[in-house]
Amino acid sequence: MTNADGFDELLSDIETEMNQTLIEKRGTAVVAVAQIAGVVYTGAIAAGVPHILAHEMAQDYWMKEMHPGAVVVAEGPDDDN
Repeated sequence: MTNADGFDELLSDIETEMNQTLIEKRGTAVVAVAQIAGVVYTGAIAAGVPHILAHEMAQDYWMKEMHPGAVVVAEGPDDDN
């Protein structure tokens, strides 16, 4: 094995380790966001917010955290004021 092969192998090992760490961090973040979305929902229900609205509140939180650049478009009747 040459030095170049050893160096490439070392870099490959480091890259693999960094990717694994990134996956674990992202997984931890997703679980935390899911837990907070659940708290938003249950807190809203406990405060007397109707299920549909509480669900939308939790969904809005989830979307903003998981897809910060996404735009949420509400479906419903058009307002032709």
